[in-house]
Amino acid sequence: MTAEVTKVESMHDPDPSVRALVMRVAAVAGKHADEIVSLLVDEAVNEVEEIKADQRLLELATAGAQAAVVTNLQMLEHDLDVSSMEVPGAVVEYARVVAQRGFPFDLLERGTRVTRNVMLRWCLERLGELGDDPVVVARSAVDLMTRLTTWTDDLYRQVLHHYEIARETWLRERTAARTALIEAILAGRSVDVGDVERAFSYRLNQWHVGVIAWINRSTSEDRLARLESAVSVLAKRCGAQSRPLFEPRDERTAWAWLPLGADAGVDLFEIASTFDGGDDSVTMAIGAMHEGAEGFVRTHRQATRAAMVARASQVPNLRVVFSESAGSVALMCSDLALASEWVRDVLGPLAVDDPPMAQYRETLRTFLASGGSYATTAVILTMHKNSVMYRLRKIEQLLGRSVRERRLDVENALALCEWLGSAVMEQSVRSD
Repeated sequence: MTAEVTKVESMHDPDPSVRALVMRVAAVAGKHADEIVSLLVDEAVNEVEEIKADQRLLELATAGAQAAVVTNLQMLEHDLDVSSMEVPGAVVEYARVVAQRGFPFDLLERGTRVTRNVMLRWCLERLGELGDDPVVVARSAVDLMTRLTTWTDDLYRQVLHHYEIARETWLRERTAARTALIEAILAGRSVDVGDVERAFSYRLNQWHVGVIAWINRSTSEDRLARLESAVSVLAKRCGAQSRPLFEPRDERTAWAWLPLGADAGVDLFEIASTFDGGDDSVTMAIGAMHEGAEGFVRTHRQATRAAMVARASQVPNLRVVFSESAGSVALMCSDLALASEWVRDVLGPLAVDDPPMAQYRETLRTFLASGGSYATTAVILTMHKNSVMYRLRKIEQLLGRSVRERRLDVENALALCEWLGSAVMEQSVRSD
């Protein structure tokens, strides 16, 4: 409370009998301050369950309740102007710790509401005992409610201000510390596993799936919230044992790790091939499952390579890229000019970006994936077997060799064309 005391006239009842009764109630309340504080703390604990599980919060809530009761009674007894009063230091400290515990401001809002209700109820009950004139009692009740409600509203605004400052500072410091720890792990530097797990609330001694997620188009909505939501949906689909470790990198990009516990039997290929996350503004690159601290690093590196493929890809509406699906393409994305030159060397005319060559590439890719079976290729492409054989002869003429030669190179080059499209292919020259 500030040293300056201002009398209140405009917003409260100026009747001396009303003022006298309110002061009498405040004086009596002062003699029972410990009782009021006890009632306040008991109700706050019942109302705000988070306090029960945290001894430090309980101690601070009790100190804050004591300070709030004293301040309220001073305001009532001495007719102080609410606008001239500052939030008690104990209440500010409580707000600061609530922010640092990561609790929402709702916890403080409920606490201020409990403070007002308990104080108001206790004082109103005393009015009937101390006042003889029903009119004066009624007007005093209105005066009390006005004063306590005004004080609570002002307290709410000031506490919110202190909470937001503490929350912003804490988040900034925590983010910097978390980021430093993650970068130390990924760089292979020595870290204390216990410190890491406490900082992240995430176990390293388990199976992990690394994820890189980013916003793939312009959106004015909360980007990080959208990314975290998509990661959470993926984690649930994968059967994650607890909350993912989510690490924002900028306003459009985040890293994440999905905790799978001891379960290494998740079919990530099937999940990645069918998952859309429910948000078409988000793209995710997923690493394979790996175990322990080394696995934490390895799956992230795989997700990073898959992200390189996804970002370079010409595939429309790409939502999820699984590292094992991207395969060797990820290793070739760092130098697209060199990759493009190599694709043209391997595929020759088949590396031209036009519909006829795209049809030939699809036939050849399906043929090689089916183990060189004409019949299986025909079924997959819904073609006659003889048509497949004819098309493959045309492909061999374009290549200048059998489709079975340099098979690994051909499959990799076809994969690059599929993923990266025109970025690694020769543009078609059309005559008017």
